[in-house]
Amino acid sequence: MKRSLFCLLILSLSISSLSYGQRYPKRKILKDLKSLPGFENGFIGFKLYDPVKGKVIAEQYADKHMTPASTTKLFTFNAGRQYLPDTLSALEYVVKGDSLIFWSTGYPLTLHPDHPDSTVVKFLTKSDKQLFYWPRPMKDERFGPGWGWDDYLAYYGAEKSVFPIYGNSVQFILDNEKKEFTTYPSYKGWQYQIETNTSDRGSVKRDEFWNEFKISYKQIDELDSIKQDTLIRPFRYSNPLFMDLLSNATGKSIKPIQRESRPEAFQILKGVRADSLFKWMLQPSDNLFAEQIMLMVSGIHSDTLSTEWAIDYYQEEQSKSTTPLFNNKLTWRDGSGLSRYNMFKPCELVELLSSFDEERVLPLFPQGGTSGSLEDWYGPYVYAKTGTLSNNHSLAGYIKTDSGKTIIFTIMANHYTSSTSTIRSSFGVILERIKKAY
Repeated sequence: MKRSLFCLLILSLSISSLSYGQRYPKRKILKDLKSLPGFENGFIGFKLYDPVKGKVIAEQYADKHMTPASTTKLFTFNAGRQYLPDTLSALEYVVKGDSLIFWSTGYPLTLHPDHPDSTVVKFLTKSDKQLFYWPRPMKDERFGPGWGWDDYLAYYGAEKSVFPIYGNSVQFILDNEKKEFTTYPSYKGWQYQIETNTSDRGSVKRDEFWNEFKISYKQIDELDSIKQDTLIRPFRYSNPLFMDLLSNATGKSIKPIQRESRPEAFQILKGVRADSLFKWMLQPSDNLFAEQIMLMVSGIHSDTLSTEWAIDYYQEEQSKSTTPLFNNKLTWRDGSGLSRYNMFKPCELVELLSSFDEERVLPLFPQGGTSGSLEDWYGPYVYAKTGTLSNNHSLAGYIKTDSGKTIIFTIMANHYTSSTSTIRSSFGVILERIKKAY
């Protein structure tokens, strides 16, 4: 009996004497970063940081530039939270006599299919004035620098624009049994061509530069339980198309007007709260929302909407701070992370995450096994932003550990040749071990 009690006492003392992170120390972390599946033929950047102790727990290539993909949206979020108002401007306008002249702020939610906002439509519908639209200048092209040219047909490749409407996309609902389709929104100006050949699934293709859609129905039989396909395709944006769609939605005639600049005195129509847009951008990693946030930032100080201007402004303001986040200029080219010209260091992402108010940002982030791009990955102890391009996957955020700590991390895998699911699984091994050890 005495011997058993003595053994229990020794075991208890041994457990209590475990040093900080001893069950998963730096050397084991670095070993995993080289040996876990998928890491052996990739370039893995990593940094793990305890913000309370101000201590770097482990790091590998933390000061090397790497392709961030959609973790770029963390910088976009930071620009938005610093420079946009708490309630976003849906549009700006001025009333002159019997005319109402309005223009865009870059606000992306008007009649959006996922987060429908009718603020603009209701305002213009109720007006008893003649409506005039000023197409505000925009420096950006429809795609950002370094984007894939063939992304125009993908749901994530909606064109950025001066005044988005319907998410700059059209939703096709294909009834493969009846060989019929409907669209949202419906618009008589689009052209459709029905392909005679059927395929394994319904498809909608679009000419790159015109709103001409080719529709193929799925070949089905009596055993098929799903007889419909719902597909989202970006449309080719133009100012005349925007005015037609908005006119149809409001039932009002809208005429273009030319101006050199916006008036010094104008009124603002308020839209949703900024945090709502940040959440809808971060959790599903919405590219259009990210791009428009940067355009909105530029629109506060300039008549011309410009992502480049917004990034330059952000970096200049950061450099003026008495405690700047970054010592050097960031290699940053777009809002969404679709550009392969973006290059961030793992240490830069950790520094950025360290500057956030945890209580505010955690509800906006994807949560492991729960929401957004992490709904099917990891446990609820992970709050992080994902980023994925071909052969590149990144994850940056926070881990709630078993001891009650919040640990900040960034892990970036570049140029791997294994599947992304393998990389994600290996990320999960490291995250789980950090959770238990710290």
